[in-house]
Amino acid sequence: MDNEYSKTYSEVRNKAIAHIGIAVSSSGKIRDYLLEAGYPSDVIEDVIEELIEEKYVDDHRYARKVLRTRTGNKAEGRIKLLARLLQAGVPEDVAEDALSDDEFSDENTIMEVIRSRYPADSFSSDPATAKKELAKAVRYLESRGYSTSLALASFRKMIRDVE
Repeated sequence: MDNEYSKTYSEVRNKAIAHIGIAVSSSGKIRDYLLEAGYPSDVIEDVIEELIEEKYVDDHRYARKVLRTRTGNKAEGRIKLLARLLQAGVPEDVAEDALSDDEFSDENTIMEVIRSRYPADSFSSDPATAKKELAKAVRYLESRGYSTSLALASFRKMIRDVE
């Protein structure tokens, strides 16, 4: 390592560690921060690699943190969660690995949303009104990244469970 590279490396490392502080951050967020600060990308990549080895940066832990915040009525479909993780700077392979847990399957998370947002007695007993309420609920679930067919099947399951 030449002296100039070593000086830059040390500066980039200190800047990254100061930015991370006591928080959990993704490698992508740190990379973006350092690139925005104007540091050379080759030095940034070397620093990030070392920070990952030293556990200052842990993309798996960061992905789990993000996923834990998306539960209950904040739950989202797998595709939306994947997009959220990628946007947060989590590498795709790490995001896919984090989402492979059954806990984050669409079938499980959609039921969390339905139970917390639409209790069994929340729909009108009038068939015409109930149909409109169901259509609105399905649109809401679609906006969370769930398919129409899964939303309808989940409501049917909820109704069967109540009966």
